[in-house]
This record gives sequence, C-alpha cells and structure tokens, in this order.
Amino acid sequence: MARRGVMSVKLNQDQEYFTCATEDGLRIFHMDPLVQTFYVDGSKIGSVRCAEMRFRSNIVALISGGNRPLYDDRTVILWDMLKEKAVTKVVVKEPVLDVKMATDRLVVILRSKVILLAFPSGETLAEITTRDNPNAVCALSHFSRKLIIPSKKSRGSIQIEDLDKDDAAPQSKPPLILQAHANDIICLAINPTGEFIATASTQGTNIHLYNTVTKELKKLRRGVDKANIYCLNFSKDASYLSCSSDKGTVHVWSLKDLDLNPVSTLKPLVGLPNEIKSYASFTVTAECACLCSFGPGDAIYAVCLDGSFHKYKLGRDGSQTDTGRNCFRVSYDVYPNLGELYD
Repeated sequence: MARRGVMSVKLNQDQEYFTCATEDGLRIFHMDPLVQTFYVDGSKIGSVRCAEMRFRSNIVALISGGNRPLYDDRTVILWDMLKEKAVTKVVVKEPVLDVKMATDRLVVILRSKVILLAFPSGETLAEITTRDNPNAVCALSHFSRKLIIPSKKSRGSIQIEDLDKDDAAPQSKPPLILQAHANDIICLAINPTGEFIATASTQGTNIHLYNTVTKELKKLRRGVDKANIYCLNFSKDASYLSCSSDKGTVHVWSLKDLDLNPVSTLKPLVGLPNEIKSYASFTVTAECACLCSFGPGDAIYAVCLDGSFHKYKLGRDGSQTDTGRNCFRVSYDVYPNLGELYD
C-alpha cells in the first residue's frame, strides 16, 4: 500500500536513518530528531521502488520501480548522494526484489536466489538458492557476519549462511539449517551480535525467538488471529524485540527482563514452551506496512507507508492509555511533509 507517493521505507544498519523510496525520487531522514537529510529528485533518479543506505555513508543501493523508472528491474544502482550520480550498476538475469548492504557486501535478493557481491567492486562472490521467496525475506548482521534466508530444504526452515561465503574458495563451511515454523517464513530478524534470530511465518500468530548460543527456542505470542507480519526488529543491545503487522498493533517484548512479559493463558502442546505475550504495544494504521526501530532512552519509532511517523517511550508501570500499553506517545509527524534539513 503506497500512500503520499511512498513505495517503501528501510532502515540503515545502525537504525539512526531511514530511506524513503517514492514515485518522485529518493529521500533520506534522520530518525531522532526527525529531519530530512538528503533528497534526490525523480528527474535525476526516476521513481524508486526500494533503497537501502550504507550505514551513515553517502552511498545508497536502490532499485527502480513505480510509474517513472529510470532503470529496469534487473539493475541495482549504487548511488552517491553527494555526487548525485550512479557510481556502480549491477545487472542480474532476473528481477531484483530487494537489496541489503553491509560495509563490504551487497546482497541482491531474487525470487529463488540471493547473490553475494563484494562492495564496492560488485564482483559476484556466491549465489545461494532459496525456497521460493516472493516477499524477499532476508536478514543479515554485518557484525556477526551472518546471513539468514528461507531454506529450500523444507517449508518453514531457515538457513544461516556466512556473509563471507565465496563460491571460489576451496573449502566452505556448510550452512546451518533450522526448522523454524510449519508454514512459510514471512519475516526474519537477527540482532547485531548474531545471538538472537526472530522468525515469523505466514500464520503470523507466534514469533519464534532462537538463541544461537544456547540453542534455546522461545515462542512469543502476537495474537490469536492470522496476521501478515511486516517487520521484526531488535534493539541494538537486544533488550527488546518489536513486531508490526497488518492488524495495526506494534508489539514489544522485553528480552533481558523476561518477567516484564506476561505468559499466554493458551496451553501449549506437550513438549513445547509456554507462549510469552508482549509487555508493551501501541497502534498505527491497520493494513498499512510499517517498520519499527529503537532509539536511546527506551524510545521506539514506527515509520509507516501512509507517511506517519510515531515516537513512543517504553514504560514499566503496567499503564494502559488511549495511545498504548506500557508506553506513551512522545510525538507524531507526517514525514513526507518535511523539507530538507538545510532549506
């Protein structure tokens, strides 16, 4: 659902900026304080379907789309925001669904494959076959050098790959494959250190939290009705996990202080762990995709495709207000209405 010309929004790797791909070009915003820091008009770049910023650098990887694309859908453009020009073009044989960046890697996501490329040369290092992946489900952690994708082995399984994988290397370590859900994977997240992996399936009622160190699995209860999960995201220190869905509720679980989370009253199947309910939640526009991010001072943000920007502060007093549970609204903005920082 694209409103106000917004086609997608994506966080940078430290969650302090987000890119906004639009029918009229590309915009980049700083999260807090919320200000627009870059804008490239559609006359220079065309309409943009999705884009990801490389940390805090001036390089953005983008894919054309919409009504006025400048490039075809098989091309990934590395755009220099300062020079306002394309510095690298990577062309593949199939339509590109999404792209992700690390400091030295570019991950191109296709319908049934991901391609690992060296940055900035664009040299192909590895091609990894996935299960049919129309939603471009993929997560990576630059710091732990891990890449998570839906595995072709079985429905609902995930594959943990080395971000340094190189098909030309004489020996490569086989990927770790985990059976995460019974249904297809719809969303993934990994925390920066690679300790935790969160997964959601097309059922969308439970989020599974896997500890890669202890091998422990926890089931986090989102709700009882089927939902389309839009976003899973960890805070930088893995104290919290957030989830947004088409139900219009953003849920937050405490991962370091588990006692903050109530336990679900639903009785689990024999041998399965109790289901943990979220300790905090707030509402955004239903059936409108949004991504969530955490900031300093227990801040949490929701950036929605309808142009709305929500900032909340998490609490611990069990309060319930008209704006949220265990959290309160700090600010609300419509980010497409913001001009450039130096206007």
